[in-house]
Amino acid sequence: MYPDGGIARFRLYGTVYPNISLSATNAGVLLDTASAIQGGVCVSFSDQHFGSADNLLLPGRGHDMSDGWETKRSRSKGHIDWAIVKLGHKTLVKKVTVDTAHYRGNFPQFIVIEGLSTTEESPKFDDPNWEVVVDKTKTGPDKEHDYEVKLGKAFTHVKLTMIPDGGVKRLRVLGTPVA
Repeated sequence: MYPDGGIARFRLYGTVYPNISLSATNAGVLLDTASAIQGGVCVSFSDQHFGSADNLLLPGRGHDMSDGWETKRSRSKGHIDWAIVKLGHKTLVKKVTVDTAHYRGNFPQFIVIEGLSTTEESPKFDDPNWEVVVDKTKTGPDKEHDYEVKLGKAFTHVKLTMIPDGGVKRLRVLGTPVA
């Protein structure tokens, strides 16, 4: 802006390309490659009635339920909601965190995390090559749920499935980026 004045909004559209230092990964530093800061992006989802699935990838724990991902309620038998995240870099996953901060009565009863390594930008929900990273696990209110992963596999995408529905504040996928 020249020479002076005011700007109310500035938006920049495009693709984030993370600058991941290989020296950090060689030193055993775990990076959250699902984070929007590291280039993670939500490429598809089943529903985002109350909150955007993109919010899963924001930094920090947030300030209230408005900056998480929350789906509408379903009473249908067998209902699930899901979000697929393209990681900022192919990652040897070591730990996953599902944070239900601020979701006290509307957290998912269970979650499942699956991983996939593919060249597709947005893989299909029902692709038969999804591999279980975190088995079906009960969750609770207002808590960071940490899961150690010992698969020894690298993934380009992860899928968070909520059973049957609910709200999740953040999804963290920590690991070592690989070539």
